[in-house]
Amino acid sequence: MKILLLDIYPKKNYRIIKDTNGQYGTGNDFGDSLISKILKYFSKKNLFWPPVYIAYTMAVLKNKGYDVEYSYTFKENFDYYIFTSSIVSHETEIDEIKKLSNNKKKIITIGPFAANNPENYIKAGSSVIINEPEFYFLKNDIAKIDISSPKIFNEIVLNTELDKLPRPMWDFFIKNKILTYGLITKKVTIPLLATRGCPYSCFHYCVYPLSQGRKIRSISPERIVNEIKFWVDNYKVKSFVFRDPVFSINRKHTIDLCHEIIKSNLKIEFSVETHLNNMDDEISELLVEAGMSMIKVGIESVDTEVLKSSKRKTIEIDEQLKKIRKIEKLKVKVVTMYIIGMVGDTIKSVNNTINYAKKIKYLHITI
Repeated sequence: MKILLLDIYPKKNYRIIKDTNGQYGTGNDFGDSLISKILKYFSKKNLFWPPVYIAYTMAVLKNKGYDVEYSYTFKENFDYYIFTSSIVSHETEIDEIKKLSNNKKKIITIGPFAANNPENYIKAGSSVIINEPEFYFLKNDIAKIDISSPKIFNEIVLNTELDKLPRPMWDFFIKNKILTYGLITKKVTIPLLATRGCPYSCFHYCVYPLSQGRKIRSISPERIVNEIKFWVDNYKVKSFVFRDPVFSINRKHTIDLCHEIIKSNLKIEFSVETHLNNMDDEISELLVEAGMSMIKVGIESVDTEVLKSSKRKTIEIDEQLKKIRKIEKLKVKVVTMYIIGMVGDTIKSVNNTINYAKKIKYLHITI
């Protein structure tokens, strides 16, 4: 039996990626100035990986004996079509589902956006799996699932036993030159997970807790290092990006992971996304020794009232800047992220945030 995972995207002149923003997806349209156009061109060309759940789902299905492929364009002669979902591509996804549905194809849609907004996917002719698809297929045989008519499947709650999942099938993407990470030059970088879930109060505007739950679930450090070793030994990959909602949120787990990487003597580099509240001198130095070369942290706004209105957990602005400068002294690139247009934002608060961002070399702004 042949299964195609369809990762459909609209035709845009900028990068669209479905794994970010809690796997709801984001579009990187930087504007129409000359520099913006150059940034859009290189980011679309050289920065791409599919949602992490795809690599896990492919591995689960392949381990069950199915012929599994991935594509971002339609292909004929497959028994099942599994669509990814996103807020940034959902119109294109739904249009494609309608076409396939009219041809009586067996269609399933996965991913957090469809899971939380299933109605239009159901109307288009696709069944929808709620919660994490890799665990659903780990428990259920796709050939025995009744999708004679579009319906919702909601048997599995968020699973804590992450170590039971097979190694994600990134080898397919490496062999087909789909996995790239580097603004100017293409470089194979493997997405990793150490934890899923986020308990922070910013779930009032952030979708990670919605898609992964508020309970922290961890993959064992030994399992993570074994996976890294596999990619290093078999594909000479030395660059990784941790896709945790908040890397280092579990201090003991993070320290154990650092020690495990250091002990393995693997010469790698990796980036993480976390909260500055979780970073101190000990954690920062350990992460750098293990191979951390870049860290992304959310600042969102420098206006305390705007942060309060969104229930954003934060630390004092001066303390933030001190931590950022300390991490930079360890020769780590710090990318700070902001949101313009939060509840309570004014022209003054936005300008204050922009002026603060100018003090920091690397930034990413969401509007």
